[in-house]
Amino acid sequence: MRLLFLFISLGLFFSTQAQTYTLHEIEALTVQNYPLVKQADLLNKSSQFNIENIKKALYPQLSINGQATYQSDVTSINIPIAGFKPNELSKDQYRATAELQQIIYDGGLNKRMQAVALAGAKLEIVKNEVELYKLKERVTQIYCTVLYTNEVVNQINIIQKDLENALLKIESLYKNGLVYKNNVLQIKAQHLKNNQRLEEVIAAKRMVLDALEILANITISNNVQFIAPEDIEINKEDLELSRPELLLFDAQKSTIQNQLGLIHAKTNPKVGVFVQSGYGRPGLNMLKNDFDWFSIGGIKFQWSLGSYYTAKKEKGILHNQAALIQNEKQTYILNNRIQLKQQLDEIAKIEKLIQSDKEIVALRDQIKNTSLVQLNNGVITANDYLREINEYDLANQALVQHQTQLIQSKLQFQLIKGKN
Repeated sequence: MRLLFLFISLGLFFSTQAQTYTLHEIEALTVQNYPLVKQADLLNKSSQFNIENIKKALYPQLSINGQATYQSDVTSINIPIAGFKPNELSKDQYRATAELQQIIYDGGLNKRMQAVALAGAKLEIVKNEVELYKLKERVTQIYCTVLYTNEVVNQINIIQKDLENALLKIESLYKNGLVYKNNVLQIKAQHLKNNQRLEEVIAAKRMVLDALEILANITISNNVQFIAPEDIEINKEDLELSRPELLLFDAQKSTIQNQLGLIHAKTNPKVGVFVQSGYGRPGLNMLKNDFDWFSIGGIKFQWSLGSYYTAKKEKGILHNQAALIQNEKQTYILNNRIQLKQQLDEIAKIEKLIQSDKEIVALRDQIKNTSLVQLNNGVITANDYLREINEYDLANQALVQHQTQLIQSKLQFQLIKGKN
């Protein structure tokens, strides 16, 4: 019996323990669940397949060809030679060949094509990282909204307890004929009004939690606790950016550099060897009008000078694109540094507001407590007390709002600067 009681007690204990999440945990869950995470692996695999296909251009290439032709005239020897009469060639001719080619030197073309393919894949992967970073920014905003709604709910509950305490005392005074019934009704009405406000905030919080559930692919109940980040590092002297967008600019420039190398490789000469074997009529002996086997092998040299016509212009276009990307990068860095400075100013402003908020809340709390004593002594009416309660509530709301804004501003500073 004691063992059964122990198990029931432990079950009740663990069931009442509210689940907790940190911002880092929620970010990890949303990134893990986001479809774009799988895209990086797919891009890597596609890149590997593409590079392997490009490398295969350096393998020996076997081609099989066949043709049958009919021509209007054939080669003939009209010089009379004693004792020799050449066979007349047929006008219908046939040939089937198998040719094996091997590139010896391609001017670095294959290597450059691999580099371009690899740079293109890296560019797509970095684009993917940029989108995932935007997801972190979105999650941070949602997380801070949840923190704010939690604090608002806590504040409303505190006010409700104050109202319930005041209601008990004012009802006692009413029963003793010391106050009018209107005082009781006013406090009850305010209590109901606060209940409505509480339901609205809880509903708003549920909407945010639903969005977070979808992003993180988890079930989040209303009593889940979200831990507010503490000791958020802010280095006011270090404004160097480490955002993935900078890697994107670098990846774009790297792609252009590899494309420039590819253009140069296309203008280089190419050398290869080949072996051809076939069967046809005529064979290599043009004076023999019979089907015969034949073979030929040798070395090929190819230098296409046509690439030089457009190479200069193509390189000029790519150099211009690289300059544009560099300009965009500098503009991006400048704008982000401005945002960082503005964010630091915002943080300093909110910290000052929080200092004054705390002083105001302390004063309003004293006034509220004094008003409750005055209400009990019949010095003021319920309406006067409710006014002080509302002022205390507004002061606490301002404090909670500014505290949440401070957390969000510091996190936003980290996001603008770039965090892993």
